[in-house]
Amino acid sequence: MYTGIRRSVCLVLIATVMVVAGLPFATVQASYRPVSSVILTVGSPTMSVNGFRFSIDPANPNVVPIVEAAWSRAIVPIRSVVELTGGEVNWIPSSRTVHVSLESHVVELTVGNASARVDGRTVWIDTDHRVVPTIVLGHMMIPVRFAAESLGGLAVWNVLSRTISLTLPKQMEQVTDMMGHTVTVPRRVVRIATLSATATQLVFAVGAQDQLVVASFGSAVKGKAMAAIYPRMTQVPEAGSQNAANIETLLAARPDIVLTEDGPALNQMKAVGLPAYAFSVEQPGQLTEAIRQMGVLTGHAAEAAVSLDLLAAKMKDVADAVEAVEPARRLRVYVAGTGIFKTFAGDFFQTFMVRNAGGVSVSERLTGGKVDVSPEQVLIWNPDVIILTSYTRDTVSDVLANPKLQNVAAVTSRRVYVMPRYVVSWDMPVPESFLGTMWLAHKLYPDRVRFDMSAEITQFYHQFYDFTVPAADLAELSR
Repeated sequence: MYTGIRRSVCLVLIATVMVVAGLPFATVQASYRPVSSVILTVGSPTMSVNGFRFSIDPANPNVVPIVEAAWSRAIVPIRSVVELTGGEVNWIPSSRTVHVSLESHVVELTVGNASARVDGRTVWIDTDHRVVPTIVLGHMMIPVRFAAESLGGLAVWNVLSRTISLTLPKQMEQVTDMMGHTVTVPRRVVRIATLSATATQLVFAVGAQDQLVVASFGSAVKGKAMAAIYPRMTQVPEAGSQNAANIETLLAARPDIVLTEDGPALNQMKAVGLPAYAFSVEQPGQLTEAIRQMGVLTGHAAEAAVSLDLLAAKMKDVADAVEAVEPARRLRVYVAGTGIFKTFAGDFFQTFMVRNAGGVSVSERLTGGKVDVSPEQVLIWNPDVIILTSYTRDTVSDVLANPKLQNVAAVTSRRVYVMPRYVVSWDMPVPESFLGTMWLAHKLYPDRVRFDMSAEITQFYHQFYDFTVPAADLAELSR
């Protein structure tokens, strides 16, 4: 029976190719849908899923695809294959039956039974009715061709390499991204693309960086630190940004999900069916929520939880340290952007960072994001401390010598500091900002806040980047 189905599938594919060849390019693109390409090798305990290696059974390397000599059929552990494509496998011990579901397909198999239920129909598993599901090392093993075709896919056997190539649909589900958009994404994500540097840093926060097939690092990130942390950076293609995406590059990379921020590229990707998920991290609590959601989306929820626990503990340390500072004694802080007379309004991340460090942002009542201000306005605000971001054009010396700022409290007391940077500046809405908050609290209240910044930096980069900061870099960041 499945020989006939196989012939029908081939005819449908040929007809589809003929039809698609005559359609406009945009129409072809709009049919994009993630699929799972699974390659198994007889006798191998690992399998390739969309170009990445996974253990068939991490707990038992003896679980491998085999060829059943009595039937001359390759058989595979069905749970391992289906779950890695997002499907569900449920085992019923009392009847020795397994229920498999993937997309719109439901398959029921019973150990020792040569027939199965496929989408409500009873069918033979194979033309040789001796072929039955069997248990090997605690895994139900079934013939590979039946496994693929009963779930809407295809299987190819290579007799020379003894490899089995499966193409299966991915189980999709609807989720709501951080911009409130409903997005259809795979339940199990393997290949990840990013269109913003922030999204890329969130991928690192949950330990999914080895799954990047397209990544936006941003010019600010492409320094020696990231080159040392992630040598693969130069091998991963870029595809633009949230403002303008290179759709051809994204389609060629076959991503399971595209992680981005809000911008025009969302409409570009929606038009071609790419599963794009937008993050937002500027508001209080959004950064930690973004890390949590990233963990869920990429299958790294446990790793995300460990990172979030560390961040929560550190922010509690900061809050406890500055809690006793009376509101009237909290220092007024001015944070400079690209220049000394460009700052951040109250709706930008830097404002919340100052607040978390126990300070008061002098520009918190402004709106509009990045704002140009006059020297007279800075004089009126009269900040106690001026923070220059690592990307501020003006240096500390420039600010201290600026004749327009000589009567500002921060200048007269020489409390002008440069925010550190490593991967990015520590004031950006990425996990490194938690180090920036600790550093800022120490600069504001050195008598109250005493962190061992060398130890904190070491712990942070080990957790978030699996990287040991070199001694020279550590000394520079800890100053």
